[in-house]
Amino acid sequence: MPLLARISERSHDFVQVSLAFCLFLFSSVASAQDAAQYATGEKLFKMHCGSCHKPDADMTGPALKGARARWEGQGDIYAWVKNNAAYRKTGNAYAQKIYDAWKGALMTAPLSVSNEEIDAILYYADNYAPPAPTGPVAGTPVETASNNESSWIWLLVLALLFLVVGLSLAGVKRGLENSVREAEGLEPIADMPRIQRFRKWAWEHKVFMSFVGLFLTVWVILRLWDAAWVIGVYGGDEVPHYKPEQPILFNHTLHAGKADKGNLGINCQYCHSSAEKSKHAGIPSANVCMNCHKAVDTGRKTGKAEIAKIYAAAGWDGKEFSGKETPIRWVKVHNLPDHVAFSHATHVAIGKLECQECHGPIDSEMDVAEQWAPLTMGWCITCHNQREVKMAGNGYYDEVMARLNDDEKLGHRELQQYLEDGKITVRELGGWECAKCHH
Repeated sequence: MPLLARISERSHDFVQVSLAFCLFLFSSVASAQDAAQYATGEKLFKMHCGSCHKPDADMTGPALKGARARWEGQGDIYAWVKNNAAYRKTGNAYAQKIYDAWKGALMTAPLSVSNEEIDAILYYADNYAPPAPTGPVAGTPVETASNNESSWIWLLVLALLFLVVGLSLAGVKRGLENSVREAEGLEPIADMPRIQRFRKWAWEHKVFMSFVGLFLTVWVILRLWDAAWVIGVYGGDEVPHYKPEQPILFNHTLHAGKADKGNLGINCQYCHSSAEKSKHAGIPSANVCMNCHKAVDTGRKTGKAEIAKIYAAAGWDGKEFSGKETPIRWVKVHNLPDHVAFSHATHVAIGKLECQECHGPIDSEMDVAEQWAPLTMGWCITCHNQREVKMAGNGYYDEVMARLNDDEKLGHRELQQYLEDGKITVRELGGWECAKCHH
């Protein structure tokens, strides 16, 4: 090939590689700029727009996705976003059309954002992609198998293996004995059914079998005794926790967990509002759920499927209530016997207990509500024996403290007796009296 032709070909290749490299750099820079603009727009959207708008669905206001395209040739979108009331006074027909379509809903005015910030918000809305659900699919049964059940399965498998090995070794032993007897000119051992061979062996080892029988009898009695104590008991370390499948997948950790861990940090009594003033904590109606979910229609882990069930129960079609409500048939998790009198108000308002002390780490480890504590009488009186009463500043115990401190009535002697260990427990205030819980 002539030298000039080779130089020309190499130059052409170099130009192509250079162009490809430049395009790669340009696309990388553009991609980084787009990602930065998307992140900025997302932050600004949540700060200024998220309370009334969604990127891809109508809420209190229209979806912002495609807003720039809809305003193309209709007017000044920047002026509309910054102060829609003032812009409508200019007589813009499209602005008035939007105002009429949304029944006179007004945006916050004036909105202190620049044109560049509006561009970022609209870029975020136009390129918004909802996160994919990461949790269990709606209707998936909740797994309730415990470690104890798994260990029992493995023990059974091991027992069967040992049984098979034992029977095999017994057959080998019998075969070897017959070989020895044949070599000595003796008759082989008569073949008998396995049960007869076992009886013969057990009779020859009466002492050993007596100890084995005694051990098995005591073990069975103890197991039956332990099993009788936990009949109808759920929770604690020894039995599986009661975790019923609910009609709607409700994630307690997401709702009540700490906000600094990415959860919502909602106080338990926002939903269970009667816990501080009634015997029962109460189950919130769908209307309480709608205080938030009127605006939030997509769950982080379950998508739209579970929240759609709340909408159906509340009679919400996405824009207004139909007035046809359907109660949600929640499954009660914590059940006490009818002869037990338990008051949430006594424990929450007077005892100053946190919900987690009886219901467990429901705000950090329970996606599905479960019975964490056994709620047996023994569990309750143990708590009453150890639980220190917060007397100072309680209000409820002011009169008690005044009497115990009354020198004239020698109440201080009783106070000194109670405070020998430095605290006053629930038991010392009558928490072990039968009538406190059985009246």
